[in-house]
Amino acid sequence: MYDDGIMFGRAVAERRGAERWKAYAKNLENQLRISQANTAGMETLKDAAMKELMRLDPSNYLMIKQNRQRVFDSAYDPIAEGRSAA
Repeated sequence: MYDDGIMFGRAVAERRGAERWKAYAKNLENQLRISQANTAGMETLKDAAMKELMRLDPSNYLMIKQNRQRVFDSAYDPIAEGRSAA
């Protein structure tokens, strides 16, 4: 009888643990979906801004891909490396 109580307690604890992991995974999936949606929105906005910039100022330094990459990297790299952005 004592062993049954221990086994029941372990089963309950394991179920709670599984439920916590399931909730954690669902939260991560939601965060990923939001991040993907933000990325898609920012990509569309960037494309529209670049078209407008090309129309208004075709010689702008941002028309050069390497310059755009440097601007992007200056914000991306600190975050990707776990530092705060400048």
